[in-house]
Amino acid sequence: MGKNREAEILAKTFRDRLSVYRKHPGRNPETQATVEVEETVYENIPCALSQKSNGVPERQEFHSETKREHMIFTVPGVELRDNDRAVVHMEAGQIFEGKTGKTFGYVSHGETPFSVEKIT
Repeated sequence: MGKNREAEILAKTFRDRLSVYRKHPGRNPETQATVEVEETVYENIPCALSQKSNGVPERQEFHSETKREHMIFTVPGVELRDNDRAVVHMEAGQIFEGKTGKTFGYVSHGETPFSVEKIT
């Protein structure tokens, strides 16, 4: 094993796959208008998805909505930003889609808050 033994050991537990998309201003070639363009930042990289809290319905005026907060674990150097769109393909077959927060980096791994909007 190399210098970062802990990172190598943790990486072996990352059995889910992560794709991340980020929006930035671009230009429509036909109209020259400024538009939002989505680019792929990471595609199909290893990760581990963990549930941060059990889905507790929030009280809303007209309906209740279940908020699901999760954490995405990645190898060091993977940097996600607030409001990146992430898609996690679980080893068990489920697909989680939602928005990320900013990655908190450790020497051994990165932890990114993930707010799930859709599960298929």
